[in-house]
This record gives sequence, C-alpha cells and structure tokens, in this order.
Amino acid sequence: MYALADGHHLYPTPDGVWHYLTPDENAVTIGAPAEDLAELDNFLRRPGSVLGAGAIEIADALVTRGVLVVPSQVPEIPRPQRVLMDGVGPVADACIALLSKALPDLEVVSTTAPIEDDVASSDLVLSVADAPPHDAWSELDTWCRHSRTPWQRVHTELGEICIGPFFDGIDSASYRDVCGRRLAASRVPDHLLALWNHLADSERRPLGLSPTAAAMVSALACSDVVASSYGAPQSHLHHQIRMNPLTLMMTRHPVLPLPGGVLEPSPTLR
Repeated sequence: MYALADGHHLYPTPDGVWHYLTPDENAVTIGAPAEDLAELDNFLRRPGSVLGAGAIEIADALVTRGVLVVPSQVPEIPRPQRVLMDGVGPVADACIALLSKALPDLEVVSTTAPIEDDVASSDLVLSVADAPPHDAWSELDTWCRHSRTPWQRVHTELGEICIGPFFDGIDSASYRDVCGRRLAASRVPDHLLALWNHLADSERRPLGLSPTAAAMVSALACSDVVASSYGAPQSHLHHQIRMNPLTLMMTRHPVLPLPGGVLEPSPTLR
C-alpha cells in the first residue's frame, strides 16, 4: 500500500522524535504522534503488518510530500524501446549486455553505417569507435539534434578512452560542442583539426579493451541512459569522461554547449 520513495528514509532520533531524510541529506522533523510513526515504520520495514487510522493519515501526508509512494499510483516513465548501436567489439558488446539487462524491453539494432531515418526512428544512438570518425560523427550529431534523439559516444584519443558527453536530446553538450571547445582552447588548433581529418579517413576498427576496462567504459557510457530511463538525475551531462585504459583512472572534463541552440548545424571544422 505504501513504500518509501527512492532515497528517502524514516527514522527516530534518541529523543524519540521522528524525522525523514531526503536524498540530499535534509533532515525534516515530522510533527505527529510517535506511536503512529512507529507503526508506519514497522509497516514499511515489515510488509503485512496492519496500519491504524492515525498511521494512514500520516502516510497520506507523506505521500503528498514525496516521502512515500503508493506503488500502484506511480506514473510509468517512458523508457527507450529502440537503441541504434553503431560499432562492434568488446565495448559495444558490453554496452548491449548492460542495456539489455537494465532495460529488458529494449530492442537493439546493430549497424556500422547509420542513416538518418534509422536515427530518427530510434530512442537512443550509441556509437563506439577506436578513433573518432570525425565526418561521420559530425553528420550523426546533426541528425540527432534535428530529430532530438539522445546519443552517446566512446572512442580513444591521445592514449585515453573518451566517453561522451551524453546528448540528452534536448539542449545538453554534444559532439559539436566538444570539437568547438577543444579547438578554441588548443595551442595548436590547426594540428588538432588535421589529426581529426586524418583519423576520419582511416578504416574504422573495433575498440579493443580488456574485459575489465570494457566493463567500466560500458557502465560509464550507459549510466546517464539508464538514469534518464528511471527518471533519475543524469550525473555526466555537460561532461566528457576520460579513462586511462591501463590504470583505469578517470577524470571529468566540463563541456558547455556552444551558443546557437540544438538545431544549429555542426560547426565547420575544415
């Protein structure tokens, strides 16, 4: 009948006063009879016990505050039904396995040459490459922005695994923003651009990593996807994560969206 909302806790302090704790660690005192709150707490921790009228009144009040939920009344959050997986190899396989387990109803469509219609009909695009296919990803970024399709990327560059930033399909930073910000900050932008154009002409290969590194990368790449599917905050928006494939050490790099909005074309980098 009642359950604690995610991240909330009900508890008494030594003085016998009852409180609830929110996910951001705000402690709120509950001004209600201790015996009714103890009865409610017993019900929450030991399903099957009986609630009296006083405890039910308190529970209903806590539902309105978001501390408790009535499972049958929790609105279902629309979750992605179709993901377009662009790429092959251990990281792509690990991402598919993770998403399939976290979102059992998910349909995974694999490709190595996505087209715009496939992007528009998907709820998510996830692309994995050994080196950034700059021209292809610039075009893919434009398609995702036009159709407002969330997408995530994983690639290697300068000895590190680069993950994201995850584009949420609305207004978060994406591939065009990473490229623009890096060119603006680079001491050798012409050389960086030449490298991207050179890598774009290379044959695309699977991103080969150890099973441990592949598992970590897939978890990081899919975390925001799964979080958004459950209505939870996305912790890596506007950030690119870089990981050393040998030491598994990670760093987070902020990436702010470029001016212009999500429907502007990708910046011309040639």
